[in-house]
Amino acid sequence: MTGGDGVEDITGTAVLRATLCGRVTVTGHGSVLGPRELGGTKPRHILIALLLRAGQPVTKARLVEALWGDAPPSGATGTLEGYVSLLRKRIEPLHPGQDSPVRTVPGGYLADPSLVEVDVERFRALVAAARRPGNPPTRALVDYAAGLLLVEGGLVPDELAPSWLEEERRAHAALVGKVVVEAGMLALDADQPVLAEHWARRALDRDAFDETAWRVLLESLEVRGLHADGVRAYDTCRRLFDRELGCAPGPGVRAAFSRLLAGTRGDDGGLGSLLQAVLRVHAELSPPPLRSVERTGDATGLEEACRALDALIATARHRCGLRVASSA
Repeated sequence: MTGGDGVEDITGTAVLRATLCGRVTVTGHGSVLGPRELGGTKPRHILIALLLRAGQPVTKARLVEALWGDAPPSGATGTLEGYVSLLRKRIEPLHPGQDSPVRTVPGGYLADPSLVEVDVERFRALVAAARRPGNPPTRALVDYAAGLLLVEGGLVPDELAPSWLEEERRAHAALVGKVVVEAGMLALDADQPVLAEHWARRALDRDAFDETAWRVLLESLEVRGLHADGVRAYDTCRRLFDRELGCAPGPGVRAAFSRLLAGTRGDDGGLGSLLQAVLRVHAELSPPPLRSVERTGDATGLEEACRALDALIATARHRCGLRVASSA
């Protein structure tokens, strides 16, 4: 079932909305509580820990460790219970007459997903909907886009996070990065290369060494006939890999580059030939890891490339000289 905007309708009857991405907030009854209104750092971290496991009990022992690490103060459990009571009081005006979304369960607490909807949980649900077998690609792309929009700001980016929260951030970032690449691959398969390029670039903003994202980017440019743009993108990729990793991109990326390079031969105005000449000379001057991959042809081919570039430079200098003479 989908909503009016085509997004998979997975919302329930929750009376509160909570965000953990971009900024920690709880919204309900026409009001919004931000980080400062939730009772301080400790109550806020309790809320974050519960919301990250919405629907799952979190023991008091685990929450004590989350708040104080390996050195809890005397009476830590009682202090924890006091923080939970304060948190409930802060949230209560957002759900008048309703049960608290922070429920007490044997040995701990639980964020009730029937009472509070969490952005990261909705993100996961939308991704699951996008991945569902039989979901049409156009609808799946809408689900991916809606889910990724929810997590644009990163997980609790403004928190001075203890180690457990840093681990949550890393796991969340890895999942989001994987989903962005999935969206790009699906867009490419669905013959939406502009959208595929968008998601590929988003993925590379997150991880510049993601070879699948590079392949999607190059193929999205190839499909649109933007061969020169694709070759330039590949050059950026291989320079990065050489500088940071000391190796060339993998076979999938190189195969896309080869097709792009072949496509430049049909480009207008001889640009393709000049571009190939530049790449031929560049490959000759590249360090061994790149040269072994990119170097093609023999010494004659290199000489022809140099002559083509010399002719281009000479023509440019001649025309520049004519302009200077005419303006004198």
